[in-house]
Amino acid sequence: MLKVLLVDDEAPILNNLNRVLPWQEMGMTVTGMARSGMEALLIAEVERPDLVLCDIRMPVMDGLTFVGKLREMGLNSEVLLITGYQEFDYAREAIRLGVKDYICKPIHYEELENKIRDIGVQIRSKQFKDKLYNTIPLFKEVPTDENESTKKTTEQLMNTAVQYITERLNSDIGIEEMAAMLGISCSYFCLLFKNRFSMTFVEYVTLQRMTAAKFMLANSDKSISTIGSGVGYQERRYFTKVFQKQTGMSPKEYRDHNRADVR
Repeated sequence: MLKVLLVDDEAPILNNLNRVLPWQEMGMTVTGMARSGMEALLIAEVERPDLVLCDIRMPVMDGLTFVGKLREMGLNSEVLLITGYQEFDYAREAIRLGVKDYICKPIHYEELENKIRDIGVQIRSKQFKDKLYNTIPLFKEVPTDENESTKKTTEQLMNTAVQYITERLNSDIGIEEMAAMLGISCSYFCLLFKNRFSMTFVEYVTLQRMTAAKFMLANSDKSISTIGSGVGYQERRYFTKVFQKQTGMSPKEYRDHNRADVR
């Protein structure tokens, strides 16, 4: 069973999350419920949840601060944010902290269940890959013919790469640039990246840009051109083409379908 932590300062929402969703049937169990970030951190330290559902807007410690503290504790729990916020900085920060996805209030529980099922599949897949990863020497040793900086572990290299990508979503980012920044060859970077994320560097960057764009389309009134530019696409036409290929709908259609009611 995957362990789940629920965090929301509103008791009715917290109780609904616990009661309405078919946790057992999804192969999950709720091991903790918290109404504040501080309380959630105490539970997380003990339970080490696989998945955290967290409201982004809470008094004293907001959801993003909580997730940051979670990462500082060394917990890599997948996080699904419940949000109503409208700023791109929140989308950028959420991605930097490794937030898996988000759902807007008012909560559509069928949509939430589908997202949780998808995340559950990804968690189990990653757990399986991690077991393999730790048994294959190739992924644990850094080739001796690389320069001094590659003495970092693969995990450190990839974490650095992810942070670099997230901070530059609005810029052109190339493999050569990434490899040079990490101090390794392009071919070795591509190998490490594909093994770690099960997708190419270009696919990953596109996915992160689309995640940020979807967040902004659903949670802000910024123009489509501004959002496209904010995630690295200076031409609206090209942004629309990439977005439509990824989601099956245009940015405008996505916004109309997913417009959030901000509380």
